[in-house]
Amino acid sequence: MRTLIAATASCVLAYSTSALADPVHDALNDYALYQNDVSTLLDADISSGRAVDAALARISRHNPASVARGWIAYGALTAAQSPVFAQGVQRSLRGDDRAQTLRMLRDDLTYARRHLNGADQAIDLILTAASADGARADAAGDRYDHYARTAPNVQLVSSVIRVDLGGSTRLTSAMLERLNIGAQGARPMRDASAFGGRGFWDSLAGRDGHSPSGRGGHERSDYASVTDHMLTLGAIIAADATGSEGRRVANLLNEPLTQDCMHMQQLQLRQCLSVSVDATERAYCLGHHALEGPGICVAHVVH
Repeated sequence: MRTLIAATASCVLAYSTSALADPVHDALNDYALYQNDVSTLLDADISSGRAVDAALARISRHNPASVARGWIAYGALTAAQSPVFAQGVQRSLRGDDRAQTLRMLRDDLTYARRHLNGADQAIDLILTAASADGARADAAGDRYDHYARTAPNVQLVSSVIRVDLGGSTRLTSAMLERLNIGAQGARPMRDASAFGGRGFWDSLAGRDGHSPSGRGGHERSDYASVTDHMLTLGAIIAADATGSEGRRVANLLNEPLTQDCMHMQQLQLRQCLSVSVDATERAYCLGHHALEGPGICVAHVVH
């Protein structure tokens, strides 16, 4: 009897934990860990082949699908920092309009863009974040591409010598606290180091230097559906409806263009590494397909 009670309690606990899970912030944390590793690779000493191997191992630990889902979550939460957009969503939910607004967000991917006040400001925030994240990945990739072009060829050999790249290998409690944000919790329009701002990931990692922040730009029409995934999810966040709209949230996080792009970069990285013979060639693979490539996937929405 006690065994049955214990088993039942375990099932209830597991169900409760699952029910209370926050898929948006879970996805965000995966992307934040990836960006934290990019921060490390922006500063790491790469004067040896072993350092290249250590950097490759660090950045290759990330699942491309998780990074893609995390980018959508980050873009959605960034959009929700727009006060005009978030307040427009909240106004649309008053009285009997709440059920209709949520139904439209559930059924029409373009509804947030076409019908919610402040969508333009939210889109600008998304494009700024995309430009900044793409630029920092490109800057990190350039460092390894430079090593590939200038370092003497060094045959890779197995070694137990461990290279410390520096930086945190996990998200600290302080980082998680900054990531645990809701609608209108930050002002990236005024503070570049705030959530969604151009310098947020540098700030989160505590970097002394600052990576390039990108130049912004215009939305690419052929990737507007990516922005629409973020806008719709951002509206659901602003409506405080991620719990009731769990199925819609899951569908929005699994955005196909970003997923396919990230998977292609992983495939190209593996193919590149399979024919590499020394540290310089592995550095080339790392720079182009583990850093610059994913950065392009993120920045596809802007030109």
